[in-house]
Amino acid sequence: MPPNRSTAEVIYKQESGGCENEILDNLCSTVPFFDLHSYLFPHRNTSDIMIKNQNFKIRRLVLAKKMFLHGYDHASGKDEISRMLAIHHFDNCVEMLLKGIAIKRGIEPRKMNFYFEELIQKIEGDKYSLPLKNQIMSQHTWRNQIQHEGDIPSFDGVQKYRNYTEDFFKEVCNKIFGTPFEKINLSQLIYDKKLSAKVRSAERAFEKNDFKRCMKLSEGIITHATLDIADIYGKAGRLTSYWTSSKEFSKVISDNYADRYKKEKFYKPVMELSQAMLQLGMSSTGMQFLDEYRMDFLKFMITLKKIDELSDDELKEEAQYSLNFVTNLILKWQEEKIFEEILF
Repeated sequence: MPPNRSTAEVIYKQESGGCENEILDNLCSTVPFFDLHSYLFPHRNTSDIMIKNQNFKIRRLVLAKKMFLHGYDHASGKDEISRMLAIHHFDNCVEMLLKGIAIKRGIEPRKMNFYFEELIQKIEGDKYSLPLKNQIMSQHTWRNQIQHEGDIPSFDGVQKYRNYTEDFFKEVCNKIFGTPFEKINLSQLIYDKKLSAKVRSAERAFEKNDFKRCMKLSEGIITHATLDIADIYGKAGRLTSYWTSSKEFSKVISDNYADRYKKEKFYKPVMELSQAMLQLGMSSTGMQFLDEYRMDFLKFMITLKKIDELSDDELKEEAQYSLNFVTNLILKWQEEKIFEEILF
C-alpha cells in the first residue's frame, strides 16, 4: 500500500537534503524504504533506488557515529555535566544503531516508535544475538537514572561505557551493515564536494596515525571554510554596517581613509589605526559565527602552537578533538546556510 500524500512530501524533502531524524525514524519504521521510493519516483530504475537506499544507510551510520563522537568529547571532560551528557550520547548512539538494525531486518513496531527494550527483544527474536547486550542495557538503565534521578556518573564509569559503546558500534557495523567503523566518515555529511574532500584528507591522515598532518590539514580546512567558502568576514562586515548607523566607522575602516593624510607626520599612525579598527570589527562580529564553538576554536589554536611538545597519546587525542571540532563547525555552518551565497 503506498504512503499517504503527507508522508510522500516528507520523504521527498529528504531527497533534497534534510528532514528531522525523528521523523525519518518514524517513517522508516512503518513504510519499507524500497516501496517509498518506488512510489515517489517511478521513473527511476532499480539500481537508482538501491543506491539511494545505500546512501540512507550510510547517513544513518554517520549520524550515529557523530553522536558517539560528541559523547567521546564529553567523556574527556572532568566536570559532572560533561559526564552526564556523555552517557546520554552513548545511549542515543546505541539506540540509533538498534533502530537501524530493525529497519534493515524489516522489523516493524507495534506503535509509532520502538522502545529500547522492545527493540532488543524484537531483534533477538529474529534469531540474532546482540553483542554486548548486558552492557548496553546496563548503560540504558544508567542513562535513565541520570536523567530521572539526577545520578552523577563517575569518570571511570563513563570511560568504561565509552569503550562498550565503541565495541558495540564496531561489531554491528561489521556483522550487520557490512561497513567497517573506520570507513564511516563525517565528511560524508558535508554537501560541498571540495570541502568534503579536504575533510576526508584529514580523516585519512588520522586513520594512518599521522596526527600532526591531520591537525595541520584541519587548520587549512577551517581557513578555507572561513575565508573562501563562507566569507565569514565579509558577512560580519555587512552585519556591522547594519547594526550601526554611524557612517564614521565605515569611513575610518575604508581602504583609502589614510590617503588624505599622506603628507602629514601622523599618516602612518592613522593608517595603522584604520587597520586596527578594521581588525577589531572583523574579530568582534566574526566571533558570533563560532557561537558555542568559541572555546573549542581557542583550544584548537593553542594546541596547534604547542603541537611539537605533545606526547604520542596526547597528539592522538588532540588530533581527534581538532578533527571533530572542524567537522562539527562546518556542519553547523552548513545547517545555518552560511555557505550559501547571499545577495546583499
